[in-house]
Amino acid sequence: MNELILLFIAVCGYLIPLAIILGSKRTKGHEKNGWLIGTIVFSWLTLLLYFSIVPKGGVQVEKDKRTRSRHRH
Repeated sequence: MNELILLFIAVCGYLIPLAIILGSKRTKGHEKNGWLIGTIVFSWLTLLLYFSIVPKGGVQVEKDKRTRSRHRH
């Protein structure tokens, strides 16, 4: 029974980064697919890279900056 509990904890620990990236609005489309593939292979390391590389506001922030700069000219 202890082995089953340990296995369950290990599987949950492996799947948590996948769930976090799947639910994140920081990336979309192929970029998110790339992060998910990396997470399947490297799990927690990729999650740390994801949070340090991808902008917090996601893709929308970049689009808003471009729109604002066009309206000023």
